[in-house]
Amino acid sequence: MSEGSGSPELVLDTSVAVKFHVPEERHEEARTLQRGFEDGAVSLLAPGTVLPEVFNAFWQKHRRGELTSDEVRAGWELISELPLALYSPEDLIGRAVDISFETGVIIYDALFLALAEDAETVVITDDGKLLKAVKDTPHARLAHPLAQVVSLISDNN
Repeated sequence: MSEGSGSPELVLDTSVAVKFHVPEERHEEARTLQRGFEDGAVSLLAPGTVLPEVFNAFWQKHRRGELTSDEVRAGWELISELPLALYSPEDLIGRAVDISFETGVIIYDALFLALAEDAETVVITDDGKLLKAVKDTPHARLAHPLAQVVSLISDNN
């Protein structure tokens, strides 16, 4: 993984970013990643699409009655204030298109994989469909389940 001059880098998937705020399954693992990020143990990268994707996830939870409007606003504030290294989707789209064709994942997910490939790191995700889609492809090395976050952080410190 890319270690450069600072902390190791991981690509933050939307499914994990949502869990920073929403107490659902694997919330504690997401909070471990968030604390590692806040403590400087790891740097987080994401395509710029992560912000509207996270808000959309919060909005959908609000529509289903799972979050109040105040909880949506608090979650949005949390995510939008994180000093994530955001990358332009336009810079990733060419490779993301290829990854979509090679794996069958939707272009939004392929952007995260393209960024991980470019940054020589991995996407940390809790998206079972994404993990399943890349499982038997050369791109499987790019996506790691959220359940492995503790080992990913500790292996790089």
